[in-house]
Amino acid sequence: NGHTEVPGCNQLKTDLLDPIPLDESKSNNLGTDAYGRCQGDCDRDTDCLGDDLKCFQRSGLEDVPGCDMTAGAGSSSTDFCYQPQQHGSAGTDYCIQPSHQGTKRNDYCIDPMYESSVFKFGYVEGEDYELGYHWTSFDCSIQAKINNEGYVAIAHETDNMNAIPLHLNAEHSHNYFKVFWEGDGTFPSPATGCGNCETRNDACICPTTVIDEVAFSVEPASVEEIVASLYIGAVPPDVVGAPGAFISQTPHDKAFTVHFPQESNGVYTAETVFELDHPYHGTKLFLKNTKSTVRLEGLSALPTILEAEEEAISVGNPGSIGPTKVLSNETSRERFTGNGYMDFYGVSDGYLSWNVNVPENVMATISFRYENSRSNVVNILVNGNAVRSDGLKLGSTGFYDYWFYSDSMQVSLSAGDNVIQMKYSGPTKGPKIDHLKIDWPLTQSTHSFRNPVHFMSLSQDYGDDGEGETTVRDAAYETDAVLDHYIKHTNTAPFICIRLIQRFFNSNPSPGHIKSCAAAFRTGTYLSGGNTFGSGVYGSLEAVAAAITLAPEATSTALDADPGHGRIREPFLQPIQMLRSLEAELMPQEHHFELWQLLDRLGQEPHHFQSVFSHFLPEYIPDVGPNVKIGYVAPEAMRINMPSVIAQLNGLTGLVRYGISDCFDDRGTDLGFGRFPGFGTCFDDGSMQRASAFFSYSPGATTSADLIKELNTLLCAGRLNQAKQDEIVAAYDAYSPSYDEVGAKLRFAYQLIISTPEFHTNTIVKEDPVTSRPGPSGSSNSSPGASTTNGYKATILLFLSGGADTFNMLPPLNCQDDLYEKYVDIRGGLSTDTNPGIALPKESLWGVPTNNTDHVCTSVGLHENLPFLSELYNDTDAIFVTNSGLMQVPVNKENYRDTNVPHFSHNTMQRETKREDLENEEVGTGVLGRMRDGLSEVGFTTHAFSIEGTQISLCGKPGVTDGAMTLSSGGMQKFLPEYTSSSYPEGDLTPDLTPYILGLNNASALDSSFLAETWSAKVSNAIYQHQELYDALEGATVTANFADESGRKSTLCKQLEMTAKVMATKASRGAERDLFHVGTGGWDMHSNVISNLENKFVDLNYCLSAFVEEMKHLGLWDDTVLVQLSEFGRTLSPNSGPNGDGTEKGADHAWGGNQFVIGGGLKGGQVLGQYPQDFTENGPLALSRGRMIPTTPWDAVWSAVAPWMGVPAEDMDYVLPMRDNFLSTMLFSEDMFFESL
Repeated sequence: NGHTEVPGCNQLKTDLLDPIPLDESKSNNLGTDAYGRCQGDCDRDTDCLGDDLKCFQRSGLEDVPGCDMTAGAGSSSTDFCYQPQQHGSAGTDYCIQPSHQGTKRNDYCIDPMYESSVFKFGYVEGEDYELGYHWTSFDCSIQAKINNEGYVAIAHETDNMNAIPLHLNAEHSHNYFKVFWEGDGTFPSPATGCGNCETRNDACICPTTVIDEVAFSVEPASVEEIVASLYIGAVPPDVVGAPGAFISQTPHDKAFTVHFPQESNGVYTAETVFELDHPYHGTKLFLKNTKSTVRLEGLSALPTILEAEEEAISVGNPGSIGPTKVLSNETSRERFTGNGYMDFYGVSDGYLSWNVNVPENVMATISFRYENSRSNVVNILVNGNAVRSDGLKLGSTGFYDYWFYSDSMQVSLSAGDNVIQMKYSGPTKGPKIDHLKIDWPLTQSTHSFRNPVHFMSLSQDYGDDGEGETTVRDAAYETDAVLDHYIKHTNTAPFICIRLIQRFFNSNPSPGHIKSCAAAFRTGTYLSGGNTFGSGVYGSLEAVAAAITLAPEATSTALDADPGHGRIREPFLQPIQMLRSLEAELMPQEHHFELWQLLDRLGQEPHHFQSVFSHFLPEYIPDVGPNVKIGYVAPEAMRINMPSVIAQLNGLTGLVRYGISDCFDDRGTDLGFGRFPGFGTCFDDGSMQRASAFFSYSPGATTSADLIKELNTLLCAGRLNQAKQDEIVAAYDAYSPSYDEVGAKLRFAYQLIISTPEFHTNTIVKEDPVTSRPGPSGSSNSSPGASTTNGYKATILLFLSGGADTFNMLPPLNCQDDLYEKYVDIRGGLSTDTNPGIALPKESLWGVPTNNTDHVCTSVGLHENLPFLSELYNDTDAIFVTNSGLMQVPVNKENYRDTNVPHFSHNTMQRETKREDLENEEVGTGVLGRMRDGLSEVGFTTHAFSIEGTQISLCGKPGVTDGAMTLSSGGMQKFLPEYTSSSYPEGDLTPDLTPYILGLNNASALDSSFLAETWSAKVSNAIYQHQELYDALEGATVTANFADESGRKSTLCKQLEMTAKVMATKASRGAERDLFHVGTGGWDMHSNVISNLENKFVDLNYCLSAFVEEMKHLGLWDDTVLVQLSEFGRTLSPNSGPNGDGTEKGADHAWGGNQFVIGGGLKGGQVLGQYPQDFTENGPLALSRGRMIPTTPWDAVWSAVAPWMGVPAEDMDYVLPMRDNFLSTMLFSEDMFFESL
């Protein structure tokens, strides 16, 4: 078609044109005439004659293509027109060689490329030869690379292995994906034996056969059967075929159409297309009637390599010279195998012979590895018989020391001895022969999997010129398909509905409510009261919203009687409702108001999340109340603890007393929810002097009973029962302020109602008329100032949230089996300016001798930014534990999925690490809480404190110990502070609300709301705990400096400083045992792990140093132990990083990691546990990408710490319910961990 390029023909050479001399005669005198070929001086292509000529912008006296430079080079400043391509005549058609088809069973990794009908191979010097793309005519097969988890990577196997890029090379590819194994689900793996497949490094390499077969040979029963059986899409018949190419039929009473290719005559074939609407989400689908299965083939034996220089016999014809044996010390070539090769150079007639012995008759495939500077033909004989009459062509390999395999040949070998000969008769520049390769017959395997479909080719581009097969189009299609799969998955609608129902109405949605909501999501419609809501499109949020809010579960008052129904209201909704219901009004001088820093003051703020899991975990079970025993969740209860309750009640009551203001208490603590217009002390006198807005609501009631009933409707939706209304009315009537009587009494009523559980939940409360809620003076607490007789000890759990990369905290150093080198290799190499690996250089690490003859290492390395930990270790005040993690039982690669460990998930792994009870023997408890139970029951006065919000690690069994105290790292607010001054000596008009709040949150009946009881119990506990601790901590100070050089205190430093202050009050609290939970986030490093770890370790090192200094100052260091945990380690193999160029790499979720324990009483200076001896999948403990199976359970450390704290032996099974699952050799004893008393 015109000058369309002719495949395989040279169209770029200009030497086919007759060269003519350069001509500058027209230079600067072009006029209207264009320049011809080799004429100048041109400036642009349009200066040249016709469309074929172009202006050659040359450099100096550079040769002009197609021009005769011998007659003169012209001026250096002159550019000339030239003809860049020789197309041939536009009307001429040419004969071409279309392709090299190969045998039918072979697929081709890369299409061949031709130049003058000879295959051409590209070669890039150095190691890059495995990165570039090289065209090959050699046989190529697709193989499955299978790891121990049954995941598959595609591997291309060709006789010319140099032509395969790394990501498709069986040696290097880690592009694993999940497949669904058919039959009994078994698969070959390195751990269980690869069977007849080849074991290579850490995987099984299996030949494959793709079997495409007709899925339905008769009419399917339903669309459900079709979508369950067919996965391969088809182009709509009216798009791909001409009119009449398909015959379409819609079976009677069936919701699908069948499109038969015309030539099939109505018979179901693999090309038949089914058209249907998906029965779940309604998407129009065209599915091909094809089932594609990948079946593994096995090797009857591994390939046999017979080296030419060792196995072959040189035989020359009479009067001729045979090939020469060249050994490694006789040549500069390096890429041959074995010790050398046989060289036919200078030989015009000779033989190579190999003796091959086989036990029985067999058909084998042979090929020869060779180097050749030109094409030659050799004859191959087996037992004297020629295999091919036309011989075997050994094409040019093109480059020095570049070796290829010949085309393969099938040969018949007889039982016993056989002779395979290569005869060469030709020019004296003959080939070099490296070895003979014999491939034995394949055997059919019983293993197969359904062939997964995908859009994106794995032959990705190398460089910017698009050498591979990836395209932005395919990436977009693949991404769209993945998103469609997730959005339209059958789990998506129930998942979204559960989360939305939790936010709107009910923390524990009923199955019926979830089902109706999911149906609305799926169909896009919801019918209620004769009205249809929704667009009719899958995922319609209008339909979902209607299904949530109009369903009987949301509107029926009968469900108020269900004690498990309802939810705790989100903190942010409480001031919002007050502002709306009580008619907030701006002060005359204001135009708007601002609610400010609510996260600290209220516990929740829009757009400010404390973690990636938002404000609440949907599966959170509170630590007090009936929910603990029955397992009901209450996500919002995560924000109900002592600091948040005190701050919340201070803020809400302050909103009533002072309006939206920026008030602070007598200690300078900012309490108000507002920002501006004033900042300072506020007074409850009705003046709202610092407010930007205030409540302007004017009740219509004329009696106190009617007033409370009216406010009950506004603030509690009428949920306050009559008894509680009467209680509030009595308090209201008894209150007599000294002035502003109407306003002060109204504000008093507001404050009473907003402290009730009916305001903080959407539930009904039934009081227990007999029982009063007890204070926190349970068996675990003592009265302030009580004497102690058991001494004092404290355990601190330091949790690094996010999954810390502790293999870079404590990498191997001097170890057996080259373990450090293996660490460097799997981490992608050393982290340097020129290499984006994530391994740490030896010289950067603190050397830590293991002092453990059983350890695989004589020393390990410690990150350079943890010098204080190194100092503690050298002082025998630190112990390191290698490859530890959450375990239920000892496991291996085959059975690790058979336990309750929730692998690789942040929230579940965090929860279970803190619980240490995967078998749920003690529901709702944590490891420190059970330790506290055991200590309390034998007489120790114990307390538990979390400085990192509500933590299940500190939860004990209800009735044995109280709930743990939660403290803010920033200190304690004064509860309901009163303000006095010389102008207002009587102080605030509102009386002390504490007894009223406790009374309104008294004990409830057994059939009362579980969530209301949770709120009331937590509020009451918070008030009692605050009373107990506030005065003690008021005067507590520290001598160590927890602030860095800039004066800033990090989150962790603040928490450890507060821990030290609490420990300093042990005498006034009468404490004998204290348990603490502290923690810091930011350890989830999916990118930039090197620099992020450096920063985090600097902070960790500084905070630990300040804390230990303070403990030594208090004389408590020998009585303190700090245990570091993280939910999991990270993959030793890095990811690709966020930038597309391999820089700023991170690591992903894994399992086993390393940990440290510090304390003055430790028998430190030892590294316990054990490293894996191999980080690759060849090792018995390594899953994919360097995810290590732990060898030491968390139970090991707690088995030593619990008895040191004083837990008796008979209670150890209660404290650690899983410890009997492990051999005693896997656990640590108190004697191993601690110095003798």
